[in-house]
Amino acid sequence: MRAVVPPVLLRPTSIVPDTIEPAIHPDSPIQSFCRLQIEQILSQLPGAGIRLVYQAPEQSKRQSFVYGREFWSILDPEAQSYLASESWWSKNSVGRLKKVLAGSQRRFYACPLSHTKPEYLLLGTTKLLTANQKRFIENAATLLNHHLSTVRELHVQRQTQQQTEYKNHQIAHQVKSPIALIQIYTEMLLSSVLEGQSRSYLELIQSSIQDINRHLKQLSVKQKPLRIEQHDLSEILAQSIKQLQPWLAEKQIQVAYSRSPILLNVDAWQLKQVFDNLISNAIHFSPGSGTIDCTWKVSQQEILIEVSDQGTGLSDADLEQVFTPFYSRRPEGTGLGLSIAQKIVQAHQGQIWVSNLPTGGAKFSFTLPRQQPKLSIVPAIEVPFLTSSL
Repeated sequence: MRAVVPPVLLRPTSIVPDTIEPAIHPDSPIQSFCRLQIEQILSQLPGAGIRLVYQAPEQSKRQSFVYGREFWSILDPEAQSYLASESWWSKNSVGRLKKVLAGSQRRFYACPLSHTKPEYLLLGTTKLLTANQKRFIENAATLLNHHLSTVRELHVQRQTQQQTEYKNHQIAHQVKSPIALIQIYTEMLLSSVLEGQSRSYLELIQSSIQDINRHLKQLSVKQKPLRIEQHDLSEILAQSIKQLQPWLAEKQIQVAYSRSPILLNVDAWQLKQVFDNLISNAIHFSPGSGTIDCTWKVSQQEILIEVSDQGTGLSDADLEQVFTPFYSRRPEGTGLGLSIAQKIVQAHQGQIWVSNLPTGGAKFSFTLPRQQPKLSIVPAIEVPFLTSSL
């Protein structure tokens, strides 16, 4: 007859002492959720013993919750050794409850929570579980599995975001000094060149430097609200065309647009980024000596703006993924330009889409409301440093 070990209060780490440690932060969100699920199970199975073992993303060792320690303290050494071995754990039975140990007075059930590592819900009870109780426990385990997976994914995303922010700060630091020197020399040249084409080129350089400085400032903040003020849409477009003039001249492309003033409440610099990306994209795909048409239609509630080129148009795959970050058909493109344009338009409470023209070429269309909401409730946007296009 097997001897019974006298009751001893065991530490939670005793079941697998080399890999599991007690939960360190009892008030953390992940532990609060785990505790809630365990309490839900105990409400259906009063007096049960539960041990939850899981891997928290921020911890090097697995964590454990223990309820009803008497279930573990009265086990004989052989049973304790068997449970500690985790040989009953199976990666192919995630979310499925199975009996792993049965005695005259205690029955233990396990429900694996992971396909890759021993994470599980181990439950001890004095009675056989009913079908409804099993389903209830399996549903709770499924919720635990989903929550743990979500927490890990968010942890990875936070790490990636932190790495990106660190790289952005490095870029900003390394670029600021040479940009400042270029700005100084440009201002010196402007003071000596009073008129002519050379001064026009220097003014374009100066304008580009100002844009670069604005982008550098964007790297130092995660999100920045729009600065909504009244601006002339045609002037914003003209500034974009002027800055892109070297590329237009290289392909002898003309941009046709209305010079008639149209006042709109927008963030002028952000809206200029939309035009920069759409027009530079149209330049790339337009044939030499072609025309890019920029038109708008004004209604009572909104304004519809369209940028059309005379290129070959977009494939079905392009039409579906054109605003997806990092998707690009241009060898030198980053695939960020159009996703940036989409973010800015959406932050202005507008919509943007693309279609093919019957005569060939692509047409990007976006709407902007005539009346923008107050600055305090405009969604903040995060614009990456690089401005590329499709």
